[in-house]
Amino acid sequence: MQKRFSDEFKNSAIARVRNGETQIDVAKSLGISFKTLNRWCVKAKDEMSSGTLSLSEENARLRKALKEREAEIAFLKKSSCVLRKNAVTRYAFLEHCINAAEIGRHVGLPITRAYRLLGVSVSGFYAWRNSDKEHRFGVVYTDAFILETLKAEIKTACNGHIPGLLVCYRFLRQKGLSIDIKRLRRLMRAEGLFHRFHRKYVRTTDSDHDLPKAPNLLDRRFEEFGINEAWCGDITHIPTAEGWLYLTAVIDLGTRRLVGYCFDKHITKQLVINALTNAWENELPNDGCIFHSDQGSQYCSQAFQETLQNFHFRSSMSRRAQCWDNAAAEAFWATLKREALPLNGCFNSREEAKRQVQNWLYYYNGRRPHSKLGMQSPNEYYVQLLNSVK
Repeated sequence: MQKRFSDEFKNSAIARVRNGETQIDVAKSLGISFKTLNRWCVKAKDEMSSGTLSLSEENARLRKALKEREAEIAFLKKSSCVLRKNAVTRYAFLEHCINAAEIGRHVGLPITRAYRLLGVSVSGFYAWRNSDKEHRFGVVYTDAFILETLKAEIKTACNGHIPGLLVCYRFLRQKGLSIDIKRLRRLMRAEGLFHRFHRKYVRTTDSDHDLPKAPNLLDRRFEEFGINEAWCGDITHIPTAEGWLYLTAVIDLGTRRLVGYCFDKHITKQLVINALTNAWENELPNDGCIFHSDQGSQYCSQAFQETLQNFHFRSSMSRRAQCWDNAAAEAFWATLKREALPLNGCFNSREEAKRQVQNWLYYYNGRRPHSKLGMQSPNEYYVQLLNSVK
C-alpha cells in the first residue's frame, strides 16, 4: 500500500531543503525516496511562484498547461486501440510514436508522461526494445491504416485482382508492416476482401476414345525439374454471357512460369497445338523436354502428338480420372478463377473475358508471389535460377 505523509511532515522536509541541506541527505534521513521529496519541492515552488507571477507570466503558464492537456487528450484518442492490449503492444505503439516524432516536449507531451498514460514502465520499454529489435510482435498500425495500405497495393500491384491471404500478408511485410496473419484474415473478411469462388466443376476432358495414350513419365514429381526440363498443359473454360471461352495453358514446372497459352471459343486440337507452338517459340527448350497433360482427345490426337515429335518433346499423360497427376495445372486454374473472374462468376462477353484474363496472366508471371517459389513471382524465381547458374 502506498504510504501517505501529512502536510506537516512534507513542509518540514521542504524547509530543511530550503535551509541548505541537499535533497539526497534529507530523503535518507527521513526514510523517503529522492523522487518523492523532489516532487514535493517542485510542487511547493510552483505554488509559491504562482502567487507572485505577473499577468503575462501567468498567461504563458496557463497556455503551456493547456497545450500539455490537449496533447494528452490527442495521445489518448490515438492510443485507444492499444489501451486494453498487452504491454508488448503498447511498447510497439510507443516506439512508433517516438520514431514519428508524435510525442516529446516539442508537442507538449514528454515521453515520460506518455509512458504513464499508457501504464507502462520506462525500464520495461527499453528491455523490450533491446530484446525484440524487429518489433515483430507489436501492433504498430491501426486497422484503417492496414486496410488502406492493402487496398492501394491491390490496386497497383495486382491490377485490381484480389489475391489470397498469404499474398496480401507478403505485400504488407514488404511495406514494413508487422501484422499477425490471423488479424489480417479478420480485417480482410470484415472489409469484404476475399477470393471469388469459381463455378462448380465442368468437365472439359474427353478421355472416352480409342486414341493412343502416353505413359506417365512425370509421376507427380513436380519439384524435381529445372528450367524448361518439364512442361504441363491443360484446358479450362471461362464463363461468359456469349458462351464458353476456352483457354489452354503451358506451364514450365521448373519455374511455374506460364510459357504459352491460347484462347478460342471452340475446344479443338488446334487450340492445344497453338499453345504448344507459342510456348516452344518463346522458350526453345532442349530436346527431351517432358510435356505432361491429361488423356483428353485434343492431347491424344495424332496432329498434337506429331507436333510434340517435331519439337522433340517426350509425351507424358496422367492416369485416367487422376487429376492429381497434373496438380500444377489444376492449381493454376483454381487460382486464376478465384482472382480473375467477376463477382457474379461470368463475363459479359468473350472479348471482355479475354482482356481481363490476359491482364491476370501478365500479373501472374511478373508480380504474383507463388508459395512453391518461396513467395517470389515466377519471373523473379526464373531470374534467380539463371543468376545461380552463372
